[in-house]
Amino acid sequence: MGDDGPTLMTPRLQALPVTLWNAGYVAEELARKVALAARPAPGLGVGGLFAGPDARGMAEPAALRRELRHRAGAGRAAWTWVVRGHDGAAVGLLGADTRARRAAIAVVIDPDERRRGYGSEIVRALASWLESHRLALVETRVRADDPASERLAMVTSFQPTRVVLAIGWRLWCRPPSR
Repeated sequence: MGDDGPTLMTPRLQALPVTLWNAGYVAEELARKVALAARPAPGLGVGGLFAGPDARGMAEPAALRRELRHRAGAGRAAWTWVVRGHDGAAVGLLGADTRARRAAIAVVIDPDERRRGYGSEIVRALASWLESHRLALVETRVRADDPASERLAMVTSFQPTRVVLAIGWRLWCRPPSR
């Protein structure tokens, strides 16, 4: 495994690392998916990772390409994956920002691909991988006005904390495994 992160596999999905070499292609591919690019995209979020008040930053292919290349160049501090279905088509993005023994994760799934369990499946895979590699705390951020993201966080074993990071964003953490 290099600084780009591992390839994550589930029964229905694979998450392939976004690298400096494929960031442009991934950005163009996702920008062509009108559903992912044009609509606000609820999902688990981390700071500027794929989400702000809404995910409109994904609508502009050049901005997405810059963000993906920036993240790919950050090495182990900011891992990013393109999530692909069984047919090889991109269904979303997954990311983890790491610092010391903490990892903050985020996922955005194309609205046309939602309600199939892809978000929870790939978040579980990433959280399990991070926990197995001695990251003591896996966390995410959830907007208070986003019930779909709250459900995704709960289904993937995150629990809300009392920490409010910015107006409307709450920190959620996975309990340490025993």
